[in-house]
Amino acid sequence: MIEVPILEIRTFDVVVLMIVGALLEVVTKGILIGVKSKSQTERKADAKLHQLNFEAAKTRSLGPSAFVETSKLERQILTKEREIAKIAESRKDRSNRINGFIGRFGYLIYIVVFVSYYGLNVLSIDGTRVGDAAMIAMSSEEEKERATAFLQGFLFPLSYIGIGMRLARFGLPTPGFGALLVLWSAQTTVGKLIDGIEVLILNT
Repeated sequence: MIEVPILEIRTFDVVVLMIVGALLEVVTKGILIGVKSKSQTERKADAKLHQLNFEAAKTRSLGPSAFVETSKLERQILTKEREIAKIAESRKDRSNRINGFIGRFGYLIYIVVFVSYYGLNVLSIDGTRVGDAAMIAMSSEEEKERATAFLQGFLFPLSYIGIGMRLARFGLPTPGFGALLVLWSAQTTVGKLIDGIEVLILNT
């Protein structure tokens, strides 16, 4: 297990940011799950379509003698399929609109957190404790280089992917974790748990 050489940690801020990130993910994911889930009307329409298909299969098995009844059921099936398709399309459009709003709201939260914590580390790395042996006497530049190297290795490959990690480190006075990184970590963890629950709900 890797030991993180912590120099300073703002415990209260870390807890607050994790709670905010977790709540943000729970609320937004919960709204999206509710929008994506089939309504009672759509479920009833699906059940009716299943019933009509079953009845049509029975009348087809009777042959030409049941041609009129079969034709009637097939017209009802087509009507019900169009109704279900219309409901599904409406649900998809509504989901896309809400998803767009949630995305913009999320960016607003990120901007507020970034501005509020600009220039502040919520966790700082002690460069003197990085390496084969702890070194108390070293230049501040060497300490910073060691701390930076530790972070890049600790967060690999995330430290080299995308603009998000660069933005999370932007403005930090010393190597460490910024507020956005803590917020995103909480969101990602909770989001993965909710994704599993969402699969179960949407497939029922």
